[in-house]
Amino acid sequence: MQKVGCYIHIPFCQKKCYYCDFCAYMNVEHRIDNYINNLIKEIKLYQEKLSCEIDSIYIGGGTPSYIDGKYIEKIRRVLDGFKIDNIKEFTIECNPNSISKDELLLYKDLGINRISLGVQSFDDKVLKAIGRNHTADIAIKDIELIRSVGFDNLSFDLMLNLPHQDYKSVKNDLEIVKRISPEHISWYSLILEEGSRFYALDKKGKLDLMDDDKEIDIFNDLVDELEKIGLHRYEVSNFAKNGYQSYHNKKYWEGEGYIAFGMSASGYLSNYRYTNTRNFIHYNDKINKNVLPIYDYNYIDKNEREIEYIIFKLRETSGINLEEFKKKFGYNFLEKYKKEIEKFTDQNFFIIDQNFKFSQKGMNLSNEFLRLII
Repeated sequence: MQKVGCYIHIPFCQKKCYYCDFCAYMNVEHRIDNYINNLIKEIKLYQEKLSCEIDSIYIGGGTPSYIDGKYIEKIRRVLDGFKIDNIKEFTIECNPNSISKDELLLYKDLGINRISLGVQSFDDKVLKAIGRNHTADIAIKDIELIRSVGFDNLSFDLMLNLPHQDYKSVKNDLEIVKRISPEHISWYSLILEEGSRFYALDKKGKLDLMDDDKEIDIFNDLVDELEKIGLHRYEVSNFAKNGYQSYHNKKYWEGEGYIAFGMSASGYLSNYRYTNTRNFIHYNDKINKNVLPIYDYNYIDKNEREIEYIIFKLRETSGINLEEFKKKFGYNFLEKYKKEIEKFTDQNFFIIDQNFKFSQKGMNLSNEFLRLII
């Protein structure tokens, strides 16, 4: 029986951040009850068609902690229709200002063992500039609450290259990270996604961001400082203490199977990738007809799988295991991509032993190499 990850999308938020283009909606609380009922029906449709074992669960959004815990409980109970006896990691995304002690206790009772908290910054000026509805003090108090309830696997997101953010602000974030000592950090650089408020502002020249060189210098310092406190970089933007790398996310990066439920959710099974509709009406109509709410469904051929494998594996600091690559695709990576590799040989981009991986310099400029591969 195939072991797969499971992603569940909750598309509700109290407020949509200015950088966000995810499938997330505010002021539609009247849709929550119907959406959860449809989500449960979708899960049951898969249970009728698919036999698999789930060994990781990730509830994301949106803001899953924004909806009442009773809905999370309903979702968890219906998953019993799959084989889920050996869950290695069960994550729920939360935002500061949206959690309570009672809900956290419920999450623990449901088997959730990892909290991913969307902090983004500990600078109130920056938080206001990106449209967050919490302050640094609220984030810190919620982190203390999460710890007091007994969660010993805490991850939180931080961001770099935000409006009003300078080196002093980032260093303050770093000092708070050192004090809190989370098990995992995702520290992302801002990406201007089409459809977001920031994308529109940038097109009008109204967004003041760091220049690329400054951002790289700051991020290099972060990598060094996080390493000193035991948060080891294992992927471009992810850092973890030993034993706390995200088991679920590694499924995405290593091309393993995962199923996905809910609006806009994407799954990958038996070399097919599918993505659900992100429209409430279309989602509701499909489910009520007992039809899977898929709007995009593609076979990923060997060539595409190879390219995706290279891209995702090179995001990890461990890189590509050369022997494993040969077993998967039938040829020597260093020989096939010799010309592309030689273009960067004199620039200290790579470390090559039994693995092929980027150096820290190469990791920062990885897109230059990957463009040649693609």
